[in-house]
Amino acid sequence: MDPVGDLRAFKFKPRDVVQSPKQFGKSGLTLKPRDGVERDDPRFGAAQLQHLIANAVRESMLAEGHSLRSYVNLLDGVPGMTYERLVRIQRGDTLMQFADLVAWARRFEAVRSLLTDSSTWPDGVAIDEPEVSG
Repeated sequence: MDPVGDLRAFKFKPRDVVQSPKQFGKSGLTLKPRDGVERDDPRFGAAQLQHLIANAVRESMLAEGHSLRSYVNLLDGVPGMTYERLVRIQRGDTLMQFADLVAWARRFEAVRSLLTDSSTWPDGVAIDEPEVSG
């Protein structure tokens, strides 16, 4: 069974679509898609973005003198922000949610910079628009 799963589905582990899963969230370098995954596959794009954000979060926490565990202790009352879940997100074992992205963008300038930097967003694939009759 292909670890990426059904190519039409969006339920996947981000680290499963990259060539070097151990690099996920631990390197500022961009990732490469694994064999069988195209660079313009939206799942790879999502994995790449999560990797970049995970790395920015990790580096920002370290710069503030925090580990992931001590950072989680600051988030008392934030739904879903448990240590175990954040470890899975940082490793690419689970997809981050928009709420995670908002929380990190509010906290870390590096995440806001990534989201507004056009080089973070690779060129899209043109999709022919359907003809409108009438």
